[in-house]
Amino acid sequence: MMQHRLFSPLFLSGLLALAPALAAAATVRGTVSLPEELKSGRRFLGHWRVENTTVAVQPAPARGDTVVVLVGPKPQVLAPKNTPVEIVGMQANPTTVVVGEGAVVEFRNSDKVSHDLSVPGRPEIMPPERLGPGTVRKQRFGISGEYVVRCSEYPHVAVSVIVTSSPFFAPVDEKGGFKLLDVPEGPATLKVWSNGRWVHEQTVDVPAKAVDLTLKVSGASNKEAAEQ
Repeated sequence: MMQHRLFSPLFLSGLLALAPALAAAATVRGTVSLPEELKSGRRFLGHWRVENTTVAVQPAPARGDTVVVLVGPKPQVLAPKNTPVEIVGMQANPTTVVVGEGAVVEFRNSDKVSHDLSVPGRPEIMPPERLGPGTVRKQRFGISGEYVVRCSEYPHVAVSVIVTSSPFFAPVDEKGGFKLLDVPEGPATLKVWSNGRWVHEQTVDVPAKAVDLTLKVSGASNKEAAEQ
């Protein structure tokens, strides 16, 4: 009994000393600087003529629904869950979702017209199917990758579905800022998705404490000049 009382404080102090190393996690924050061509998004602005009338298109989301995803530094698992997307005013909201493998995306049509949704060229991922007004389509995404769901009749209606195992992602706000919490330290890859495609990628070494980053995304003209 005396021996237990002697070693118990030493054992507890050892655990306390080890706890910071086990729980080492950082906040990764930063700013994404987009070229003008990406800031307003690729959305159609105006009206669609539908059955002898016109339907106004809602304004595009700020910055084209840009999302930052951090892959690594250690193997992680993003639990699948149902994620809603509403189509209203001839626009999808949100236009980008990040989900885990096996997640179900629920597409709700709140418009007065039908939308034929699919992943073009990938019927094994999401085949074409008509979504009538006021109805919901539940689509499971079981394979990691990036998929753009489009309406065949109104092609500006598009939803980017990023399927990943990484739980470290965040939308970019109107000022370009983002924040990722509780990221384990170590080497990782930071990627930026905007307007239906990856537009930036870089390696980062996540420290034990917070880190601030500035990500400058090159425009199409700059990329063409660099390739020449």
